[in-house]
Amino acid sequence: MKKYVILVAFIFSLSNHAQENLEVKKVEIEKRRAHLIEKREELIAARKEIIQERKDKIKSLKIAFISQKLALTSVEAEKFWPVYNKYDDKIMALKEAQMKLRVGKKNSTDEDALKKIEEAEAIESEVLNLKKKMRVELIPIITAEKVVTLERLEHEFHRKILEKLKSRKGNRPPPPPKR
Repeated sequence: MKKYVILVAFIFSLSNHAQENLEVKKVEIEKRRAHLIEKREELIAARKEIIQERKDKIKSLKIAFISQKLALTSVEAEKFWPVYNKYDDKIMALKEAQMKLRVGKKNSTDEDALKKIEEAEAIESEVLNLKKKMRVELIPIITAEKVVTLERLEHEFHRKILEKLKSRKGNRPPPPPKR
């Protein structure tokens, strides 16, 4: 009988020990998980910062390119850039949203696809409206000829940036974070 009591006590202690080990492992896993989540958030923040720096650099290059090619006087530049930047920022934000629509879910229903098409068209329409408003505000500041040239220069600048990015395949910007 003593042997059975000792055996039961031994098995019971092993069971308790196994449960304690399981709890310790669960705590360790949760700590590692929290650490990985924290590291992921740090990486996402760093990636966003890099992307913003690149956007700022491209914007500076664009300003220099347009200023040089349009040959703006100091008076024209002083009035031109606030108007241009106001509309350009809005247009770029809309184009980013439009790009996200295109890159979104690949496996969607026809209904979802139709919705995306309609959203993209609405964004395109808004971009066109903003360009019209910008043109109306810019013509009193710079000549209509310079406004036409501005549109050509924007396309030329974007084409040059894309060519440069393609030639630097090894230095691609990081992909946006997945949601």
